[in-house]
Amino acid sequence: MGIQKIILNFILKIESFFLSFMRIKKNRITFISLETNQLESDFKLIYNQLNKENYDIRLCLIKYNKNLLGQFYYFLNCLKQLYYIYTSQMIILSNNNYAVSRFKRKGVIVLQVWHACGAIKKFGNVINREYPIANYDYVLSTSSYWKQPYSEAFDVLEEHVLPIGIPRNDELFNDQLKSKYKQDLYQRYPMLKNKKIILYAPTFRGNIYKGFSSISFDALKIIEELGNDYVLIYKYHPLLGNVCLVNHERIINMNHEDTHQLFCISDYLISDYSSIVFDYMILEKPLLFFVPDLKEYMEDIGTFVDIEKLGCPICFHEGQIIEYIQNHIDKNIIKQCKDQFFEYQDDNSINRVVDFIKEQISSL
Repeated sequence: MGIQKIILNFILKIESFFLSFMRIKKNRITFISLETNQLESDFKLIYNQLNKENYDIRLCLIKYNKNLLGQFYYFLNCLKQLYYIYTSQMIILSNNNYAVSRFKRKGVIVLQVWHACGAIKKFGNVINREYPIANYDYVLSTSSYWKQPYSEAFDVLEEHVLPIGIPRNDELFNDQLKSKYKQDLYQRYPMLKNKKIILYAPTFRGNIYKGFSSISFDALKIIEELGNDYVLIYKYHPLLGNVCLVNHERIINMNHEDTHQLFCISDYLISDYSSIVFDYMILEKPLLFFVPDLKEYMEDIGTFVDIEKLGCPICFHEGQIIEYIQNHIDKNIIKQCKDQFFEYQDDNSINRVVDFIKEQISSL
């Protein structure tokens, strides 16, 4: 444990002593995130539903920055987090949380929404990390497949991994909304009309402590060999910043666009160890894995899902991507994957999640 963590831990211990004399506030629900300073995605959907009811909803949101000023704001935010951890009936998280893992109060329920629809790469307590994750009570998931991996990663009972769906995926089960997203993108990018659209959306390599990087990808080779009927759009993981591929009229930077909306307009997805592949399965469109570093990745990090057994094309160089797209991809394989990773295939996940939250609050 570094000196900064030791100091933070000491101060939080003192604060927790004084907070232990305070009562838990009835109907108080607090959202805590280190990835955004505003309500987004699942948080926004859940908040909007709960806000219609008589709940005392609090927000403790910050976008973590690794620089010196960011570390100072994080320190202050941890003090705020601890106050809510001690005074709320329920804490809702979207990423891992140090204060909860070390200082959760008895009688407070912690619901981990998580920010991914499943996980190919191993994470959490399964890998080496700065602190062990602990004190989560429930974790949302889309399938019973995740009970054992999430139980290990989050240190929760398998029966507390809830395969009731992820609210943000509701839009991908909504045909009307998908059609709207598609038309909106066509209006803003008319050059995409009547084209076969390939979306390249990889995850990052590395971590917050060692830094992040991306792998090489020859988009120009792909788009030139496939011909004028094809357009390649790309969106990198937000942690990589605005990574740009080669400048070409049929290679378009979409880093600023919403991933789910890009799904609706694309005909193919090329990704790797990113959890977005599970979201894309909902649409039953061709999915390709571009993993030139698969052997090294398996030795270094490892995976919860053996992607070679899913049945989707595994590509180690761009030539294989071109070959698979030219020769078509069996969509029945994607349907089988969808059935494996989504127990509920409807747009009612938000209602199931909110009903669960209400039941937990009312039981306290």
